Amino acid sequence: MSGVVQNINRFLNRETSRLLSVYHEPIYRQIPDEEEFIAKACAVLRRDAAADADDNALPALAPDYGTISTAAIYGGRRIPSGHGGMIHIAPVAESVADLAALTLKPLPYEETDFARAVKLYHKVRERLETDELYIRTPDFQGPLNTLALMMRDQGELIAGLYEEPDAVREAALRVTDTLIGYVSRFRAEIGPARVVGNIWPFVALLNGVGVGITQDYMPLLGPDLYAEFELPLLKKIAGHFGGVYVHCCGIYGQHLQNLADSGVNILGLECCYPETKAEDVYAVFGDRVAITPGVGPLGREEFPSLAALVRSYRGKPVASARFWFCFCHEWGDVAELRRAVAELGV
Repeated sequence: MSGVVQNINRFLNRETSRLLSVYHEPIYRQIPDEEEFIAKACAVLRRDAAADADDNALPALAPDYGTISTAAIYGGRRIPSGHGGMIHIAPVAESVADLAALTLKPLPYEETDFARAVKLYHKVRERLETDELYIRTPDFQGPLNTLALMMRDQGELIAGLYEEPDAVREAALRVTDTLIGYVSRFRAEIGPARVVGNIWPFVALLNGVGVGITQDYMPLLGPDLYAEFELPLLKKIAGHFGGVYVHCCGIYGQHLQNLADSGVNILGLECCYPETKAEDVYAVFGDRVAITPGVGPLGREEFPSLAALVRSYRGKPVASARFWFCFCHEWGDVAELRRAVAELGV
């Protein structure tokens, strides 16, 4: 594992500009039965630990309870759609006024997915008989994402940005402070250096610096609203944790310049073709951030594999970007992806 840590640190320290991290798929994600979760997690983590260092796969537990972990801090009945995934939550707010009231009284930390994940981490670590185990956070949704997941009609939240901006701003700030507090406690109970990122992408932010965060509300907002309501909160989160590695699988090119000018310490940006293109991210950020590209459902006819997308970068300015590619063995031809990455050069 020392070779993997060295490779990742070299990338994080900007000594290299390409990193490919290939994991075995965390098939235990969202499995509700604790024993089944632990058994399958141990099997996957053992395979990652045994992988060749070229995979740059740091064994890290993914305690994924769906996109609802931050919204669940404010209540709501969990709705599993079936065994092993796609957990939803019953809305708890009808209006912005409800949000304002609910965000005053989050559940105790001990009743959250963050506390649950800590307990599972220790059980998995004991089962593996190792002290050298890393972990990801339960899905760290941003403040506006969290508020939206609490609402029965998310249109009410968007309307509130215009009609009740002060109430939304106050509720979002309270959510931000709660998230910072709960994630900080999660990191303290595990040890900050062992918490390496969010559920996706599969990057590994070593040495206790930075957090992964989901910003899937970006595609629903224009640049002015996002800059006014979410960017200051993202900056506060990044400032507390030493930076953010952002996940968004939708259209967010309209926010790139604001993100670049915001002062937010952005460690990396995930983007999904064709919704948001790596070329567009690179045109704004250059090599200031790492880029994790992927191919979405709408792009698979043009680029049937990640390797094909990577090859499309050859000869373009984006080929000079700092890329952190993330993949799973079960998703396709890993050897072909390695060749495509190698062809980009250093």
